[in-house]
This record gives sequence, structure tokens and C-alpha cells, in this order.
Amino acid sequence: ANAGSTIMELCGAADSMEGPWAPRPKDRPKEELPSISVIGGTGRMGVHLCAAWANAGYDVTMCSRTKEKAQDIVDELLSGKGYQKKVTGANAGQGDYCVPACDAKGWKLRAGDNAAAADADIIVLGTMYEQAWPILEPIAPLIKGKGKTILDMTNPFMTRPDGYGAGLPKDGPQAGILIHKDKLDDPTTKWAGAYKHILWTLILPTGPKNPSRPDIEVFGEKEAVDVVVELIYRHGWRPIVRGGLEVAPDYEGGKVSFGKIFGNMKREFQQGEKLSVGW
Repeated sequence: ANAGSTIMELCGAADSMEGPWAPRPKDRPKEELPSISVIGGTGRMGVHLCAAWANAGYDVTMCSRTKEKAQDIVDELLSGKGYQKKVTGANAGQGDYCVPACDAKGWKLRAGDNAAAADADIIVLGTMYEQAWPILEPIAPLIKGKGKTILDMTNPFMTRPDGYGAGLPKDGPQAGILIHKDKLDDPTTKWAGAYKHILWTLILPTGPKNPSRPDIEVFGEKEAVDVVVELIYRHGWRPIVRGGLEVAPDYEGGKVSFGKIFGNMKREFQQGEKLSVGW
């Protein structure tokens, strides 16, 4: 069995579960899966997800400002050693790179610069919010009209010690994905948001580090949501679809309220949801 089918087995009978989870699509050969590029692929979230998605059978390109920076990490992962690195500077103490050693035989993982991201079927925005559009804008002509899926993981409200995550102007859309969609202005590109509240240290190549909390919230346009639902299941997690793009402001990371906490608790007790970060 390929790596993808092995991980799917970790979900058990997810496709027959009753509850809030999206129906699991029928497993398919990895040769039929869409390709993925990750802008911000050398960041902590990017590295952990590149390893997880490659292990799930996807063809993944880890993108960075220079291909060489990504290549060093890709080589380490493909050696089977995983990838561990201490974070220094303003973000020290916020969590390190900690991909464990994992057999990477058969992985389709490569390095690329940011321009290479346009070649993939799924383009993942994995940078800080403030960096995403400046990277996406130059390659927009290569994306528009091609029917791409964009998975937006940026968090404009997730405050960081280095100054990123300062929020959005009050007089505009209150979700980064809505701003990015408006700026790209391409009806053939479909958008979804997910992984907004997942800590990278919990993402292992073989599935969630805490298997008792495997749920990830997803929202967006149906075509993109369907692609992301499959993606989440294939690397051992469970997707919960919250709605279309209209709900995006409610699921931005870093926006905490008693209502959101109470809602999470209520759904956990009544419906069995097990969000990765919990309450």
C-alpha cells in the first residue's frame, strides 16, 4: 500500500461516522491527486505540512524566496531524518521545527522558488498575512484563468512577537482570504481556508500528534473545500466544514471571544467535535 492509503487507515471508518465531519471521499491512487505548492514552505507550518502531505502521497513543492533555502530542508526530509531546528530571534520560545524522523521513500517532495508555486494545482498561502499578497501578486498572471485552488492559511489577527499579525483595517473585509480573493480577481480560482488554529508541532508526517484531537475547521467555495477535505483526510485528520466564504471572518485565528469558546465547548459535548486546539 502507498503512504497515502496507510494514513487513510488511521482515520478508521471516518466515512461512515455520524457527526459533524465532512463525508470522506473515496480513496484514489496518488497518481490522480492534485499537485501542491506551499508559499512559505520553509516556515514552521510549511515544513510540517509539506512532510505530512508528501507522506500522504501528494506531489509537493516547498517554495521559498530562493530555491536553495528550500532545497536544504527538502534534502534533510528526504533523507528520513525529519527536520529539527531551533527558532531564534523575536520568535524564540514560540515553538521550534520538530518534524520527527520518518521513512520518506516514495515521497514526491521538491524545492522551488516562489514563482514555481504557480505550476501546482493547489497553491497554499503559508506565510504571514502581510507577506502573502506581495508574493502572490507577481505570479498572478500565471495563476489567473487556470482553475487553481488556493488554500489560504494566513492569520491577519494572530499577533506575533516579530510584529506580524496586526489585524485588518476596520472599514474593509475582516478576513484575509476575502482580501486576497478580491485582489486576485479571478473567477476560475477557487478559495478555501483551513489550518487556521492548528499548531505545527502537532502535525506529524503520519497524522496528528494528539490523535484524540484530530479535527480541522474548513470553509470556502465548494470546489476548493472538496479538495481540502480530501487533503485533510489523507494525512490522518478530520475536516469539519463550517460554511462558505461568508463565514470567513468568524474563523480567523487570533480572534478569541467567550461566544467562540462556548460554541466550541457546546459542539464538543453535543456533537463530539475534537478541534485540535480544543477550547
